[in-house]
Amino acid sequence: MSEIPVQVYGINILVKLLSEAPADIRVHCPKGSPIRYGVVVGRGDGFDEGANAFREMPPENAVVAFEENAEEVEGHYFYVAGEEFRVIRLDAVILSFPHE
Repeated sequence: MSEIPVQVYGINILVKLLSEAPADIRVHCPKGSPIRYGVVVGRGDGFDEGANAFREMPPENAVVAFEENAEEVEGHYFYVAGEEFRVIRLDAVILSFPHE
């Protein structure tokens, strides 16, 4: 995939959604909410205006897992060449791990 010319700000990350969960790790929600996975392709500088502090951000190429409410999509989304991308807030991320 070619690099996407998108700038991400603050505590937001840009993820390319994975069509399937990674083979290594599966996250299960006790309430039954769907868990989505994506690869980080862009991230903000980590500055949290509300806390007036910098927060640690997942590295690019890391896989992140986030919970998605059954009634609504998490984050803003768009498509490039048929692939779905989401801009999600750091607070939505449950965990991140290296992408192999």
